Amino acid sequence: MAETVLTDIIIPEVFYPYIREKSIYKNALFQAGILVPSQQIVSFLAGGSKTFNVPYWKPLTGDADVPSETVADTVNALSTDLMIAVRQIRHKAWGANALSAQLSGANPVQAIGDMVSDFWATYLQNNLIHCLNGILADNVAANSSDLVLDIAADTAAGVSSATKISAVKTIEAIMKMGDQFADIKAIAVHSVVYTTMLQNDLIDFVQDSTTNTQMPYYIGLRVIVDDGLTVETVADTVHYTSILFKSASVGFGENPGKIVPVETFRDPSKGSGIDILYTRRQFAFAPLGFSWNKSSNAAITPSHADLYAATSWERVYDKKNTGVVFVITNG
Repeated sequence: MAETVLTDIIIPEVFYPYIREKSIYKNALFQAGILVPSQQIVSFLAGGSKTFNVPYWKPLTGDADVPSETVADTVNALSTDLMIAVRQIRHKAWGANALSAQLSGANPVQAIGDMVSDFWATYLQNNLIHCLNGILADNVAANSSDLVLDIAADTAAGVSSATKISAVKTIEAIMKMGDQFADIKAIAVHSVVYTTMLQNDLIDFVQDSTTNTQMPYYIGLRVIVDDGLTVETVADTVHYTSILFKSASVGFGENPGKIVPVETFRDPSKGSGIDILYTRRQFAFAPLGFSWNKSSNAAITPSHADLYAATSWERVYDKKNTGVVFVITNG
């Protein structure tokens, strides 16, 4: 039986759409309606700049006019402003050794596609968490933590039920949105925090009408469990960051543009030859109400350190019109 070779079975024009779509649909934030596709971002990515402007309408404010027989109504301008999104490019390659089990299966293309899409689904979610960590750092530095509820103790002696997640403290965090509190629809938590929720008997399971799976809800909020969320050791305690989300609070677009998204290569110089699969993704996130603000963009694309730096982000909406609130607890 002839050896299965990557260059023979993977057709990039078919393989890339498969892994792109599947990696998005597997994303828990997409499934929860937090991450939403943006055709505008897709169109921008076809261009050549490192950053691009996402215009938005400013909220209408002020009082209504009192009618007068002698004074004309005031015509008020509809004002716009800009959020800035940043282009991200990421690569990942695998050799045939890493794919050997999948190559031997009955449907190697699907097996490899599932494995690659799983990798990218996890990576894209982690990348967004890096961005949100930067937004958190900016909020602490520039806005007096007005979107952060931090109840975590810094010493083991101080850790108690009062420093862990609870319905009372979650409601307190939600109310940081003021009269827009009802727009908060989901919460992303580490599995340790989810354990506390379960122990407090605060989780309800609701059958999803699309997937027929049981989805966890916490005081009416869809729960996303992700151990990629920030865990920080402070002195002799652990701090866990949970994130409350509005629906459609993060725009997302992907467009390979002039980048070749999938390539295979056979290197005959190593051993009896090694097959290599290269994958590349070009995308952008646009968190609602926040703008990319890094002063220097010398690199081709932002590093992870750039994404979670406070100086890389700036809030451009009033806080209650943004899409996230952060809760920091001991579990």
